[in-house]
Amino acid sequence: MSLTDFHFDGITIAYLLVGVIVTLLTVWYGRRNLREKGQSSRFYYTLLLFCAGYSITIFSTELKILLAGWEIMGFASFLLIVVDRNLTPGNKLKAFFIYRLGDVGLLLAMWASHHLWRENPTLVSLLLVMTASAQSSQLPFSSWLPQAIENSFTTSGILLATLMVQMGVFLLLRSMPFWEHQPSVRLLIALLGAVAAAMAAGFARLQTSLKRRVAYASMAQAGLIFLEVAAGFKSLALAHVAANAMLRAYQLVKSQGTGNGKHPVQQRAKTWEDRLPIKLQYTLYLIYMKEWGLYSRLSKYLKA
Repeated sequence: MSLTDFHFDGITIAYLLVGVIVTLLTVWYGRRNLREKGQSSRFYYTLLLFCAGYSITIFSTELKILLAGWEIMGFASFLLIVVDRNLTPGNKLKAFFIYRLGDVGLLLAMWASHHLWRENPTLVSLLLVMTASAQSSQLPFSSWLPQAIENSFTTSGILLATLMVQMGVFLLLRSMPFWEHQPSVRLLIALLGAVAAAMAAGFARLQTSLKRRVAYASMAQAGLIFLEVAAGFKSLALAHVAANAMLRAYQLVKSQGTGNGKHPVQQRAKTWEDRLPIKLQYTLYLIYMKEWGLYSRLSKYLKA
């Protein structure tokens, strides 16, 4: 690994600025929050490991360097989740399973780019899209983020809901030369983003925990950014990434002042569902409550 393996462009600048701001906010908030719980030293060592992986990833110019940073960052993210020792083993395994699945997709994409690119470029692109979907908590891997954020410290949740989720978008932006001339892949990215954004927006409206609402809101915005990337709007996607990260970090910090992250019941504004027949309204409500069965399906494979 040499200096020629890294490079500095607009994508790197945007993610570097967002990373610095979010990290400083996390350190400032964790200084007074984690000290009371006796977990500050453990958290800051893990944060340094996360920042190292994040930096290697955003400065990388090729998949093998990106994979090295990706592995470090994924391992550090898992440690950030389990800083809270009260997190149940099942939730630990679900997050770890999604990270490993994304790593496998990236590893296979790197291998296929060397051996199968000329014969089957679509395969490489699909593997990259799978990895990005897993990292950004998009379909069909959308159930791990709310569970991880809800059952971890707010300091860890800030990093997961801002920097970690947006790394899937970074992978799509960095790998755009692989798939930008493949209409089928662009359509797939757009469909994944649109469906995930619509579903996550519905899920968020029924949550009583502010942490879960922030998690679903971050997923919904990541889905919209997928749409922007598929349409080729790089600058808009980068601005959206920065705005979403700042907003989610602010919301998570403010959530600690609302009574253990619980959202008070407020009068709900009328929505388009109110115009549907009452039975269909109840059906949609139950589907949203059960999150389309995504979490239960994943739990079948990862029983605590």
